Amino acid sequence: MDARLVRAYLNALPDAPPDARSVERVRACLASLQSPDVRYLVASVSGPGARAIADVAAAVLRSAGARTGILDGSLAASSVDGAPLDDALIASAGTVSASAAHTLARTDPHLGDLGRRDAEVTLLFAAFAGSGQRVVLVVDEEVNALDPAHAPLVDLAVIAGADAATFDTALSLVPEGRPVVVGSLDPALRARAEERLAALGVPALIAGRDHRIDARDGVLTFVVRDAPYVSFPAPRGLALDHIAAGIATALALGVMGIRMREEWVTAGIAALAEPAVA
Repeated sequence: MDARLVRAYLNALPDAPPDARSVERVRACLASLQSPDVRYLVASVSGPGARAIADVAAAVLRSAGARTGILDGSLAASSVDGAPLDDALIASAGTVSASAAHTLARTDPHLGDLGRRDAEVTLLFAAFAGSGQRVVLVVDEEVNALDPAHAPLVDLAVIAGADAATFDTALSLVPEGRPVVVGSLDPALRARAEERLAALGVPALIAGRDHRIDARDGVLTFVVRDAPYVSFPAPRGLALDHIAAGIATALALGVMGIRMREEWVTAGIAALAEPAVA
């Protein structure tokens, strides 16, 4: 199919909210496509501020030479290596995702038919593999456990700032044993988060305990476990909490095989900064 037909196919599908079988449907589709999601690192970024954190992490990772895609709430809001999906990629990924939908209907009819969100997510995971992404950041601002974007087994979970209920839902989505980055939380919730993560025995980088941003005279310093890691000019238009969690996310993924240097962090932050007002 060409891109026009792919868009027509997507628009013809029911535009209903994800249901209790959406995650399972997309998992079945990805399996029929030989699991394209295993060809790159996957990090979920959940909670308020998730997109801003993902943007920071992606900019740093791209500066380190790791092509990074972002899966957000729609095809239009998602990106490959910092750019929208072009027609050629939509055509190729859409064709294989439509094939996966036909396979699903034939082999797993009990799961029901794909909705539009299911099909878009399947297309995006295929597109990330087809475009050679090294990392994919899955954004879920609302922390919706039914969203089919949660179908892959993630390599890293990032929990952005949240209230207690949102934090609990986000934590329930973390696969057993996977490392976690936690963004800024109020003191009471942070203490609760520390207790729960310690009980689970998972590696964790928690804002305020393991990472933070120190600001002085227009210069920001990212600090990891009380050791200064990198300093850079304070950018316009970026919240300090989002910068800290984004850098922590990039460094946590770097441990999984992406070489990281201080100057690449600086370059990534600079690429995101809003230009000064004349």
